[in-house]
Amino acid sequence: MDLSSLKPTTDVIEVILKHPGNGDTLVKPDGTEQSITVYAPHSKEYKKVLYAQQNERLKKSQAGNKIDIDAEEIADIRIKLLAEVTKSWDILVDGKCPKLTPAKARSIYEEIFWIPGQIEEEIDGYLGFMMG
Repeated sequence: MDLSSLKPTTDVIEVILKHPGNGDTLVKPDGTEQSITVYAPHSKEYKKVLYAQQNERLKKSQAGNKIDIDAEEIADIRIKLLAEVTKSWDILVDGKCPKLTPAKARSIYEEIFWIPGQIEEEIDGYLGFMMG
């Protein structure tokens, strides 16, 4: 097998949002699917965010600070990473498509708690395809 056939062909993953209760695709009034596009873990954009988070924790530990991580901080790191690797979205919140910023993405991902799980599921599926 030629290894080049296993190279990613895109640096993004499109997540089509599903109703958390019944799995139906969520659509806007015009019939278009609601989606969120994130950078894939192999992309330079994703790595930049991930490395910045890791470097921040390393600097704290190298400065002699004990790093205590609790479940809340792990959840916060997870949401922050997803918010910062969100490239674009076509979603409907409070009757409109909000302007994408990392802060807005973070707010929505915290408030609409099931969205991060769907994003992570798509990332995991993408990585599974790459590995399998």
